[in-house]
Amino acid sequence: MVAPKFLRQAERKLKSAQRRVSRRKKGSNRRRKAIKKLRKQHKKVCDTRKDFHFKTANNLLKKYDVVAVEKLNIKGLTQTWLSKSINDAAWGQFITILINKAENAGLKVIAINPRGTSQKCSSCGTKVKKPLSERIHNCPNCKISLCRDLNASINIKNRGTHDLKAQLMSS
Repeated sequence: MVAPKFLRQAERKLKSAQRRVSRRKKGSNRRRKAIKKLRKQHKKVCDTRKDFHFKTANNLLKKYDVVAVEKLNIKGLTQTWLSKSINDAAWGQFITILINKAENAGLKVIAINPRGTSQKCSSCGTKVKKPLSERIHNCPNCKISLCRDLNASINIKNRGTHDLKAQLMSS
């Protein structure tokens, strides 16, 4: 599922509201009103994104007892050319909501080390180096051909299962 781009959709309205604020004289009543409208527009974007996150987390936790997610360095990723899209999707907020809802429901969310999840073959375990532009995983060892993302998701599931078993053994 692809996250809706709430900020990108509201950019035009935000831009005009921001322009309205910047054109008003500082300290004036009209500027205060413009700031209030801009704040309202930002809050709308934030609330719709949060609503989407809560609904998505709810749907995931209805279907599954355990959810495995990659433990990504989101702060580091927001320093790249994808920063606007990453911030628009609000991955950190979604993970926090998912963890809180899972704890309240008595379910588990397991954070997995993302290292090598898209490089390692989910079938035989062979490391297959490929550039990010290559979207198909072709293993020369076991001859399996999958979508790169599907291969990574199977690896995440397998690591999550392994970590869950390790947690249950230690408790």
